[in-house]
Amino acid sequence: MTENGVVTASTDAGMLALWCASTFDRITDYDTWESELYDRLDAAISGGELVPINIGSDGAYGVRIAVAPDVLSERESRHAWLTSDPYLLVVTGEEAALSGIEHVGDPEAATARVPLAAGRYQVRVTVVDWDQDPESVGSDGRPTANALPDFVVQVVPESGRQSYRASRRRSTR
Repeated sequence: MTENGVVTASTDAGMLALWCASTFDRITDYDTWESELYDRLDAAISGGELVPINIGSDGAYGVRIAVAPDVLSERESRHAWLTSDPYLLVVTGEEAALSGIEHVGDPEAATARVPLAAGRYQVRVTVVDWDQDPESVGSDGRPTANALPDFVVQVVPESGRQSYRASRRRSTR
């Protein structure tokens, strides 16, 4: 993790995920990953087992996880391009993990492990248009050491009844 709390998370499957580490402890190999997660991905999302960061492209991305009371910084807010509707995350153990979707079930392969008390959380994912921030791009066009992340994942305890996204796909209504 960098000084500003940004980690580099990568995926070869087009999606990152924030997931409850204890929920997927039955995953031991590809076959159990497929049956416990892949075959029931939308059910896992709607049940609060994981929050998708559905990029649709392989690669490495800067991610900052902001656990309440942490919020978007002023620079992140200024360059926020899109923020998701809230997702539910139910933590049954003591941590959530961030990884490529292909590593769900293997906390040791996670890019970040976030201590969270057992409970229900509301999670929003913000896409940051970091390359529009002058402090993020050097004269060579490359990200600076102070570059904003690609994504900020905001985690806050659930407060009352909420309506949540239940799929990785956007509604067409």
